[in-house]
Amino acid sequence: MKPALVLLHGWGVNSRIWDPVLDRLETEFDVTVVDLPGYRSDINYSLEYSLDAVAHEILARAPQKASWVAWSLGATLAIGAAIKQPERFEKLQLVSPTPKFLRSDDWEYGGQLTHFEKMAADFESDYQSGLRKFLLLSVLSKDRSQALPSTRLVRQVTALMAQEPTPSHRTLQAGLNILRDTDLRARLSELTVDTQVIAGDQDHIVPSEASRFLFDQLPNGQSFIPLQAGHIPFLQSPAEYIETLISFIQDPPA
Repeated sequence: MKPALVLLHGWGVNSRIWDPVLDRLETEFDVTVVDLPGYRSDINYSLEYSLDAVAHEILARAPQKASWVAWSLGATLAIGAAIKQPERFEKLQLVSPTPKFLRSDDWEYGGQLTHFEKMAADFESDYQSGLRKFLLLSVLSKDRSQALPSTRLVRQVTALMAQEPTPSHRTLQAGLNILRDTDLRARLSELTVDTQVIAGDQDHIVPSEASRFLFDQLPNGQSFIPLQAGHIPFLQSPAEYIETLISFIQDPPA
């Protein structure tokens, strides 16, 4: 029997972000792809959109016991879910995670509030245009000098998202509110699940230093793996990423 694996996407995109690597993952795992509330299957989701509420929702959509892969906002939510119900997690891989997205006096590895507000405005004005801008930022190198590997990936992902309903502005804004308001630094010691952290070494959205800080606070952090990528390492370095994931899931627990 194949190991159960849950894939959880991030902000602004639905679960089809995993399509380019899904066939390969399904040869190794029994995959469940989970959409965040307000994306695809329940586009008019209108319940409370908080860290705890969404963590509860994603647990309800997942197998009773599985390993999880969670990216970006999905990583934040998965941390909340794994702290709440660690018995549901065999292992947890966090991709491009940060304990705190917003910069503050005591946290230099976050974004500016104005950038969050501009992103929300771009998506509200024109979802497809806002999505392209967000994805281009995701594949840029840290100094914005070059795309990693090219804008072809942006076109591919944008085309996948265009095949699905557009999430409401309320859903997008609520996700940004979670990113803006959440600070998990004091709670990372509560994450007892065996955890691997994947970071893009050229990530402009979540600096690899933020992911490294998160990893260093984990009581059961298993490995920190930097890949040559921006914010979407599972699509920018897919072969290396998949090999790393398979090795992590198949290794006996520590």
